[in-house]
Formats: sequence, C-alpha cells, structure tokens
Amino acid sequence: MEKEGRKKIGIVTCEGSDLPKEFIEKYQIEAVKYPVWFPDEEEEEIHDTKMLYQRMRAEKKLPQTSQPPPLRFRKAYIRALKNFEQILVIVMSKELTKCIISASQAKEIMPIEEKKRIFIFDSRLATIAEGLMVWKAQELINANKELSEILEELREFREHQLKFFGFVEDLNWLKHGGRLRKPMATAALALQKAGIRPALSIKDGEVVMAGLRPFARDRIPVILKELKKASKKGTIKVAIGQADVSEKDLSRLIDGIKKINGEILFVSELTPVIGAHAGPGTIIVSYY
Repeated sequence: MEKEGRKKIGIVTCEGSDLPKEFIEKYQIEAVKYPVWFPDEEEEEIHDTKMLYQRMRAEKKLPQTSQPPPLRFRKAYIRALKNFEQILVIVMSKELTKCIISASQAKEIMPIEEKKRIFIFDSRLATIAEGLMVWKAQELINANKELSEILEELREFREHQLKFFGFVEDLNWLKHGGRLRKPMATAALALQKAGIRPALSIKDGEVVMAGLRPFARDRIPVILKELKKASKKGTIKVAIGQADVSEKDLSRLIDGIKKINGEILFVSELTPVIGAHAGPGTIIVSYY
C-alpha cells in the first residue's frame, strides 16, 4: 500500500551500473557515486570521463578508486525513502568492490523504522550487466511485483539469462587496478603479448576470461558474431558500454545489432569508476 503519496518500491544503485541518465531520472533512481582521483594530485574527484580517458591514454596515469563512503548511501536512502515505501539497493559485486559494506553500514545508522524499509542485493555483476539487473528490477516494479518476487526473479535472471562479455584495449589497466588477479592476469597478459585477445566476462562476481580471439584491432565483427549466435534462439535485448570508442565503431556495432534483430536498451559511456580499471578503448555488451 502506498502512503503519503509514496510509491511502493524504489531503487538505489551505484554509478558503476552505468545506466543512462534519462532512465535514472525517469524512475527516480538514486545512483551513488564512487570517489575516483589521481593519487599524486590535489584536485577534486574526477567526473569528466572524456578528460579521464584522454589523460589515461596520453600520460599512462592510473586513477585510484574506493567504495562510496557510507554517508553517500545514507543521503541516497533519505532521499529515496521520501518517495518510496521500500527501497531495493542493487550494488556491484562484493568480489570487485566493498560497495556493499558501505551500503550496509549506511543502513545500520538509519532509524529503526526506516532500516526495515531498506533491502540490499549483491548483483554479483558490474557495469552494464549490473545496469541490466537494475533495468529488470524496474520492469518488475512496474509490473507491481512484491519485493520477495522481485528478488527471486533477479536471482534467476542473473544465473540463467543475463550474459556479459567484452574486450579491453590493454589488459594492463585491469591488472594494475587489481581487477584481473593472478594467476589469470599473468596468463591473460601473456596471451595479449602473443597476439591473442581474451574476451572478458564476470563469473561468480569476478572478472574471468571467457574465450580467446585472434588479435585484431577491429573487435566489432567478433562481438557481432557472438551476438548473432545468441539471437538464433530469439530476439535479444542488449546494452552497450564503451570507454572512448570511436563514433564510427560504435555506429557499426549498433547497426550490426539491429540487423540481427537485436533490441538495444541503452548505450552508455563507462563511468569513471569502471573506466579507471577497464581503461580507454574498452567495449562491452550485456544481453538476455
């Protein structure tokens, strides 16, 4: 039941879900920002992604990131609880970030009655795959599902329907940021040096290699080939994430997806917290 003009269920997520601004605003979703900065500089946090990628390319500088402070989640909870009876908090995989700890700490310092209205869900995903998890949750909310039903369907969606893969331009960014761990990092970098491009995905909350591809500067046909295979079972819904990828390549990917009868839900530029680890030139797709 809605009270005092509040809607039934709303969503809080982290900006690492890489959702488009229009979607976030339409459904009053709170997207909590991660601190991202260059450690040897006194400047404030980085918000300009184009500048970030340009400097990473030109200066080979590695930005630093940390999980959002609990206070940022607390402020998001306060805003969301004004508009919704319950809030579902969907965060990035705990294997990749301690975001869920901050979200939980923020919940614990809320008043008792408000604490009961907050439900935290580990997506076990990141970037646009996490974004599609939020997208799915909003569809279920729009269908007037109960929170228990939504959580059950999200687990099923994650384990059996949602797919995610992509290519980074240089695996060293993931290695130096600690998101590609040994011994996988050693093997992946050796393959990259030998001219083999590993496709990357997320499994059990961690970045993994999802197959090998002969090295080629043109990754678009490789991505389209994989999506075409998936589309043989029926129409696929696709999200695209990119970090400083050329407009030409992005247009080729979008046009190619349309030709295989794919429905593009959104195209996003990777936010600083994702781009800082994946690096410029990254292009990824998630679909179901």
